[in-house]
Amino acid sequence: MSEKLIVGIDLGASITKAVVLEKSQIIGVKSIRTLDTSDSAQTILRETLLSIGRGYEDVKRIAISGGGARPIGDTLLGLPVTKVDEIKAIGLGGLTLSGKQQALIVSMGTGTALVVASEKGKKTKHIGGIGVGGGTIEGLSRWMLGTSKFEAIEEMANRGNTSNVDLKVAEIAGGPVGMVPGDATASNFGRLNVTADKNDIAAAIFNMVSQVIGVITAMAAKAYDLEEDVVLVGKLVQSRRIAESICEVARIFQMEICIPKDSEYCVAIGAARSMI
Repeated sequence: MSEKLIVGIDLGASITKAVVLEKSQIIGVKSIRTLDTSDSAQTILRETLLSIGRGYEDVKRIAISGGGARPIGDTLLGLPVTKVDEIKAIGLGGLTLSGKQQALIVSMGTGTALVVASEKGKKTKHIGGIGVGGGTIEGLSRWMLGTSKFEAIEEMANRGNTSNVDLKVAEIAGGPVGMVPGDATASNFGRLNVTADKNDIAAAIFNMVSQVIGVITAMAAKAYDLEEDVVLVGKLVQSRRIAESICEVARIFQMEICIPKDSEYCVAIGAARSMI
Protein backbone atom coordinates (compact mmCIF):
# COMPACT_ATOMS: atom_id res chain seq x y z
CA MET A 1 0.00 0.00 0.00
CA SER A 2 1.39 3.39 -1.07
CA GLU A 3 2.39 6.00 1.48
CA LYS A 4 0.06 8.98 1.66
CA LEU A 5 1.45 12.05 -0.07
CA ILE A 6 2.09 15.59 1.14
CA VAL A 7 1.83 18.32 -1.46
CA GLY A 8 3.61 21.64 -0.87
CA ILE A 9 2.47 24.63 -2.91
CA ASP A 10 4.20 28.00 -3.18
CA LEU A 11 1.77 30.63 -4.48
CA GLY A 12 4.22 33.30 -5.63
CA ALA A 13 3.43 36.63 -7.25
CA SER A 14 4.69 35.47 -10.65
CA ILE A 15 5.12 31.69 -10.47
CA THR A 16 3.20 28.98 -8.61
CA LYS A 17 5.30 25.95 -7.69
CA ALA A 18 4.46 22.55 -6.20
CA VAL A 19 6.32 19.55 -4.84
CA VAL A 20 5.04 16.13 -3.82
CA LEU A 21 6.65 14.27 -0.92
CA GLU A 22 6.35 10.55 -0.27
CA LYS A 23 8.21 9.24 2.81
CA SER A 24 9.99 12.63 2.98
CA GLN A 25 11.34 12.19 -0.56
CA ILE A 26 10.50 14.47 -3.50
CA ILE A 27 8.72 12.43 -6.16
CA GLY A 28 7.30 15.25 -8.29
CA VAL A 29 7.69 18.97 -9.00
CA LYS A 30 5.79 21.43 -11.17
CA SER A 31 5.68 25.17 -11.85
CA ILE A 32 3.21 27.37 -13.72
CA ARG A 33 2.57 31.07 -14.20
CA THR A 34 0.43 32.56 -11.42
CA LEU A 35 -2.82 34.02 -12.70
CA ASP A 36 -5.74 33.91 -10.27
CA THR A 37 -4.32 32.43 -7.05
CA SER A 38 -7.18 30.00 -6.42
CA ASP A 39 -7.21 28.80 -10.03
CA SER A 40 -3.41 28.47 -10.04
CA ALA A 41 -3.47 26.40 -6.84
CA GLN A 42 -6.09 24.04 -8.24
CA THR A 43 -4.35 23.78 -11.61
CA ILE A 44 -0.94 22.97 -10.19
CA LEU A 45 -2.40 20.39 -7.80
CA ARG A 46 -4.13 18.59 -10.66
CA GLU A 47 -1.14 18.78 -13.02
CA THR A 48 1.46 17.73 -10.44
CA LEU A 49 -0.50 14.66 -9.38
CA LEU A 50 -1.19 13.78 -13.02
CA SER A 51 2.52 14.01 -13.83
CA ILE A 52 3.35 11.30 -11.26
CA GLY A 53 0.33 9.13 -11.96
CA ARG A 54 -1.33 9.61 -8.59
CA GLY A 55 -4.82 10.75 -7.60
CA TYR A 56 -6.48 12.97 -5.00
CA GLU A 57 -7.19 9.92 -2.84
CA ASP A 58 -3.42 9.48 -2.39
CA VAL A 59 -2.96 12.90 -0.77
CA LYS A 60 -2.85 13.22 3.01
CA ARG A 61 -2.53 17.01 3.22
CA ILE A 62 -1.72 20.11 1.20
CA ALA A 63 0.62 22.72 2.68
CA ILE A 64 0.35 26.15 1.07
CA SER A 65 2.70 29.10 1.49
CA GLY A 66 3.80 32.20 -0.42
CA GLY A 67 2.29 35.62 -0.96
CA GLY A 68 -0.88 34.27 -2.54
CA ALA A 69 -1.73 31.79 0.22
CA ARG A 70 -4.07 33.99 2.28
CA PRO A 71 -7.18 33.80 0.07
CA ILE A 72 -7.06 29.99 -0.05
CA GLY A 73 -9.63 28.29 2.19
CA ASP A 74 -9.35 25.25 4.45
CA THR A 75 -9.73 22.84 1.54
CA LEU A 76 -8.55 22.64 -2.05
CA LEU A 77 -10.45 20.36 -4.41
CA GLY A 78 -11.83 18.65 -1.32
CA LEU A 79 -8.43 18.06 0.31
CA PRO A 80 -7.39 19.54 3.69
CA VAL A 81 -5.13 22.60 3.53
CA THR A 82 -2.61 23.93 6.06
CA LYS A 83 -1.19 27.41 5.54
CA VAL A 84 2.49 27.72 6.39
CA ASP A 85 4.21 30.98 7.22
CA GLU A 86 6.46 31.88 4.27
CA ILE A 87 9.48 32.76 6.43
CA LYS A 88 9.26 29.38 8.16
CA ALA A 89 8.96 27.69 4.75
CA ILE A 90 12.01 29.52 3.37
CA GLY A 91 14.08 28.61 6.43
CA LEU A 92 13.09 24.96 6.55
CA GLY A 93 13.26 24.56 2.77
CA GLY A 94 16.69 26.16 2.53
CA LEU A 95 18.17 23.97 5.26
CA THR A 96 16.55 20.86 3.76
CA LEU A 97 17.93 21.55 0.29
CA SER A 98 21.43 22.53 1.42
CA GLY A 99 21.85 19.97 4.19
CA LYS A 100 23.19 22.73 6.45
CA GLN A 101 22.56 23.09 10.17
CA GLN A 102 22.40 26.87 9.95
CA ALA A 103 22.35 29.32 7.05
CA LEU A 104 21.51 32.70 5.64
CA ILE A 105 18.90 31.82 3.04
CA VAL A 106 18.40 34.35 0.26
CA SER A 107 15.07 33.80 -1.48
CA MET A 108 15.16 35.45 -4.90
CA GLY A 109 11.88 35.82 -6.73
CA THR A 110 9.94 38.90 -7.77
CA GLY A 111 11.80 40.61 -4.90
CA THR A 112 14.37 39.25 -2.44
CA ALA A 113 13.93 38.05 1.16
CA LEU A 114 16.70 37.18 3.62
CA VAL A 115 16.10 34.57 6.32
CA VAL A 116 18.43 33.20 9.00
CA ALA A 117 17.58 29.62 9.96
CA SER A 118 18.99 27.02 12.33
CA GLU A 119 18.07 23.92 14.34
CA LYS A 120 16.52 22.08 11.38
CA GLY A 121 14.27 25.05 10.68
CA LYS A 122 12.86 25.29 14.20
CA LYS A 123 14.44 28.72 14.47
CA THR A 124 13.83 31.14 11.63
CA LYS A 125 14.25 34.89 11.54
CA HIS A 126 13.32 37.28 8.76
CA ILE A 127 16.17 39.79 8.81
CA GLY A 128 14.85 41.89 5.95
CA GLY A 129 14.66 42.06 2.21
CA ILE A 130 14.75 44.34 -0.81
CA GLY A 131 12.36 45.11 -3.62
CA VAL A 132 14.96 44.11 -6.19
CA GLY A 133 14.62 40.81 -8.01
CA GLY A 134 13.08 39.22 -11.07
CA GLY A 135 10.26 41.76 -11.08
CA THR A 136 12.86 44.53 -11.36
CA ILE A 137 14.42 42.92 -14.42
CA GLU A 138 11.06 42.41 -16.12
CA GLY A 139 9.74 45.87 -15.22
CA LEU A 140 12.81 47.84 -16.33
CA SER A 141 13.11 45.76 -19.48
CA ARG A 142 9.46 46.34 -20.38
CA TRP A 143 10.12 50.09 -20.29
CA MET A 144 13.66 50.22 -21.68
CA LEU A 145 13.74 47.25 -24.06
CA GLY A 146 10.12 46.70 -25.08
CA THR A 147 9.86 43.18 -23.64
CA SER A 148 9.27 41.60 -20.24
CA LYS A 149 9.97 37.99 -21.29
CA PHE A 150 12.78 36.87 -19.01
CA GLU A 151 14.34 34.37 -21.39
CA ALA A 152 14.48 36.94 -24.21
CA ILE A 153 16.01 39.56 -21.88
CA GLU A 154 18.68 37.12 -20.73
CA GLU A 155 19.55 36.21 -24.32
CA MET A 156 20.01 39.91 -25.05
CA ALA A 157 22.12 40.31 -21.91
CA ASN A 158 24.39 37.46 -22.98
CA ARG A 159 25.16 39.39 -26.18
CA GLY A 160 25.69 42.70 -24.37
CA ASN A 161 28.68 44.47 -22.83
CA THR A 162 28.23 46.14 -19.45
CA SER A 163 31.32 48.29 -20.06
CA ASN A 164 29.21 50.34 -22.47
CA VAL A 165 26.78 51.20 -19.66
CA ASP A 166 28.47 50.84 -16.25
CA LEU A 167 31.44 52.73 -14.81
CA LYS A 168 34.25 50.66 -13.29
CA VAL A 169 36.09 51.47 -10.07
CA ALA A 170 39.43 51.88 -11.89
CA GLU A 171 37.91 54.43 -14.26
CA ILE A 172 37.12 56.68 -11.32
CA ALA A 173 39.85 55.85 -8.81
CA GLY A 174 42.63 54.72 -11.16
CA GLY A 175 42.78 51.26 -9.57
CA PRO A 176 41.32 49.13 -6.78
CA VAL A 177 39.85 50.74 -3.68
CA GLY A 178 40.28 48.82 -0.45
CA MET A 179 38.89 45.33 -0.93
CA VAL A 180 37.13 46.28 -4.17
CA PRO A 181 39.04 45.41 -7.39
CA GLY A 182 39.43 47.92 -10.18
CA ASP A 183 37.18 46.03 -12.57
CA ALA A 184 34.23 46.05 -10.13
CA THR A 185 31.24 48.26 -10.85
CA ALA A 186 31.50 51.75 -9.38
CA SER A 187 28.25 53.08 -10.84
CA ASN A 188 25.48 51.05 -12.45
CA PHE A 189 24.33 52.85 -15.60
CA GLY A 190 26.92 55.56 -14.89
CA ARG A 191 28.22 55.47 -18.48
CA LEU A 192 24.91 55.04 -20.30
CA ASN A 193 24.83 57.03 -23.54
CA VAL A 194 23.59 56.77 -27.11
CA THR A 195 26.34 54.32 -28.13
CA ALA A 196 24.91 51.56 -25.89
CA ASP A 197 22.55 49.18 -27.67
CA LYS A 198 19.68 47.13 -26.24
CA ASN A 199 21.92 44.15 -25.57
CA ASP A 200 24.24 46.32 -23.47
CA ILE A 201 21.31 47.73 -21.52
CA ALA A 202 19.93 44.22 -20.88
CA ALA A 203 23.35 43.14 -19.60
CA ALA A 204 23.51 46.20 -17.33
CA ILE A 205 20.04 45.51 -15.89
CA PHE A 206 21.10 41.96 -15.00
CA ASN A 207 24.35 43.32 -13.60
CA MET A 208 22.64 45.86 -11.36
CA VAL A 209 20.06 43.45 -9.95
CA SER A 210 22.55 40.68 -9.21
CA GLN A 211 25.11 43.04 -7.69
CA VAL A 212 22.55 44.70 -5.42
CA ILE A 213 21.41 41.27 -4.20
CA GLY A 214 25.01 40.11 -3.83
CA VAL A 215 26.12 43.10 -1.77
CA ILE A 216 23.08 43.07 0.56
CA THR A 217 23.66 39.34 1.03
CA ALA A 218 27.30 39.96 1.94
CA MET A 219 26.36 42.59 4.51
CA ALA A 220 23.78 40.27 6.09
CA ALA A 221 26.16 37.29 6.11
CA LYS A 222 28.84 39.30 7.88
CA ALA A 223 26.35 40.70 10.40
CA TYR A 224 25.23 37.18 11.38
CA ASP A 225 28.64 35.49 11.01
CA LEU A 226 27.35 33.23 8.25
CA GLU A 227 29.83 33.98 5.45
CA GLU A 228 30.42 30.24 4.98
CA ASP A 229 26.73 29.33 5.08
CA VAL A 230 24.91 31.34 2.41
CA VAL A 231 22.20 29.53 0.44
CA LEU A 232 20.61 31.03 -2.66
CA VAL A 233 17.11 29.83 -3.54
CA GLY A 234 14.21 30.91 -5.72
CA LYS A 235 13.38 31.09 -9.39
CA LEU A 236 15.76 33.96 -10.16
CA VAL A 237 18.88 32.06 -9.14
CA GLN A 238 18.17 29.55 -11.92
CA SER A 239 19.50 32.22 -14.28
CA ARG A 240 23.12 31.30 -14.93
CA ARG A 241 24.00 34.95 -15.50
CA ILE A 242 22.50 36.02 -12.16
CA ALA A 243 24.14 33.15 -10.28
CA GLU A 244 27.59 33.83 -11.75
CA SER A 245 27.37 37.56 -11.04
CA ILE A 246 26.39 36.99 -7.39
CA CYS A 247 29.26 34.51 -7.04
CA GLU A 248 31.64 37.21 -8.31
CA VAL A 249 30.39 39.50 -5.52
CA ALA A 250 30.79 36.63 -3.06
CA ARG A 251 34.47 36.26 -3.97
CA ILE A 252 35.10 39.95 -3.24
CA PHE A 253 33.48 39.62 0.19
CA GLN A 254 34.93 36.15 0.84
CA MET A 255 31.57 34.41 1.11
CA GLU A 256 30.83 30.79 0.28
CA ILE A 257 27.69 30.37 -1.82
CA CYS A 258 25.53 27.24 -2.04
CA ILE A 259 22.97 26.91 -4.84
CA PRO A 260 21.26 23.56 -4.20
CA LYS A 261 19.38 21.42 -6.68
CA ASP A 262 15.65 22.25 -6.89
CA SER A 263 16.35 25.60 -5.20
CA GLU A 264 13.44 27.23 -7.02
CA TYR A 265 11.10 24.95 -5.05
CA CYS A 266 12.45 26.01 -1.65
CA VAL A 267 9.21 27.48 -0.27
CA ALA A 268 7.08 24.58 -1.51
CA ILE A 269 9.55 22.08 -0.04
CA GLY A 270 9.67 23.93 3.27
CA ALA A 271 5.88 24.05 3.46
CA ALA A 272 5.60 20.32 2.79
CA ARG A 273 8.41 19.42 5.19
CA SER A 274 6.69 21.36 8.00
CA MET A 275 3.93 18.72 7.86
CA ILE A 276 6.31 15.86 8.68
